Amino acid sequence: MSNDQSEAEELRASTSLVFVPLKILGLGLVALAIFMVANTQAKLPADDAKHLNPAEYDVAGAMQMAERLAGAVRFETVSYNLDRAPDDTAFKGFQDYLVDTYPAAHTVLEREVVSDYSLMYRWPAAHDADKKPIALTAHMDVVPVPETGLKDWPQPPFAGVIDDDGVLWGRGTLDDKGILISIMEAVERLAESGFQPDRDIYLMFGHDEELGGDRGAAVMAKMLADRGVQLAWLMDEGSAIAAGVIPGVESPVALISLGEKGSVTLKFSATDDGGHSSAPKPYTAASLAAKAGSAQMEHQFPLVLDEHLEAFLMAVAPEQPFLNRFMIANLWATRGLMAEELAKSPTVAAFMHTTTAFTMMKSGVKTNILPQYGEAVVNYRIHPRDTVAGVFARAQEITANDRVTVEKMGEGREASSLSDPEGEGYHAITAAIKAEFGDIPIAPTFTVQGTDARHYDGVADGVYRFMPLVVGPDTLKQIHGTAEHITIEALARQVSFFEVLIRRAAK
Repeated sequence: MSNDQSEAEELRASTSLVFVPLKILGLGLVALAIFMVANTQAKLPADDAKHLNPAEYDVAGAMQMAERLAGAVRFETVSYNLDRAPDDTAFKGFQDYLVDTYPAAHTVLEREVVSDYSLMYRWPAAHDADKKPIALTAHMDVVPVPETGLKDWPQPPFAGVIDDDGVLWGRGTLDDKGILISIMEAVERLAESGFQPDRDIYLMFGHDEELGGDRGAAVMAKMLADRGVQLAWLMDEGSAIAAGVIPGVESPVALISLGEKGSVTLKFSATDDGGHSSAPKPYTAASLAAKAGSAQMEHQFPLVLDEHLEAFLMAVAPEQPFLNRFMIANLWATRGLMAEELAKSPTVAAFMHTTTAFTMMKSGVKTNILPQYGEAVVNYRIHPRDTVAGVFARAQEITANDRVTVEKMGEGREASSLSDPEGEGYHAITAAIKAEFGDIPIAPTFTVQGTDARHYDGVADGVYRFMPLVVGPDTLKQIHGTAEHITIEALARQVSFFEVLIRRAAK
């Protein structure tokens, strides 16, 4: 056999050895692709958009509810800042208004005034109850309306005007007097009907939520703890029913928050001798502080597609195009790529990690004078898997400069714990959503804003945040913003939701 023939045979043999595993690999990839497609079809079959149940309510009765909420709006229960005392006339006037407006409720409720202005109600069980109590919370205080923004309000913010289109305008209609009044309306109706709960029900209405809740919700939570009261679950404001805000999803999606982010603000400061700008050092106090602040932005916390975001994706996936459903159904293989895509949206990324925002800079007095002091301020919104101490330690490590001092501005606020999406409270809220709004997608999430709910973590087995309100992109702008309002229909649905929730949870 010639050398050429021998080499040819060796080449054929070696080639066959290469192509056999390649063929096997190819067949394996085909099989994997078939499996992933089948998994998508089985796990997330395509589905049509879901629609809200038509609202069913008595128009005349709903108008009366709106009038009562309008009366509540007229009390200017504004929280300005911690250094300014509450308006005694407004807050106590609001307390009296509730007593006068809801007589049946106040016949069955035990009432306590807490820290002068907050209200704690207890609706005792009709008989000795084996069930743990439940609680519904809201807050009566509202944020100020800047003078510069008054011109953009169709109606004065504290006039409580109901227009010809059935819209009630006013500060607090959404955040959060609308919820508070809806709870009281539901209790009034239940009391009038003779309903008797089979477990204690607490209603807790704070007066300083917009300032942190330390004299309202925090005190009421301590009172419960001191009395040995452990709630089965509690529901406060928070997420809502999102409509038209999730790309590619036509269905309204009810979002129930299991917890909330914490926050801390850090100050990065530097000092130097100063001098004339004509003979600068390689650095200044300003540049040191700015570099420290910028370094925080450049070293963001890791982005994680966790089980809570996964549950949300699964809930909205059926309406998504096939490729999106394919990615979501097979996260065991696509998680990294999916996380990368999701993180392109700052809104979604905020749910994936602790966010870092370099928000303020202070230094210098004149253009030709080297500053003796520089200060950068960075705000962090803390994901539930992180801590204030961890954020602070990480910031020091990133800074790694003896010329820069890192300090906390205030104590910061830890993220809350995350409640069980399989807990009694979650299922009760879910059932009430379906009863009032229909078979719409429901998904767990957490809020990036602070609420009074966090104060009750230690006295409730589950703490949930949900507002029975359909919100769109424009609605979100009204909260703490301009032209806050609610429709009579939306108010009627809120009241109906709370009535259903109480009946089912305490029947």
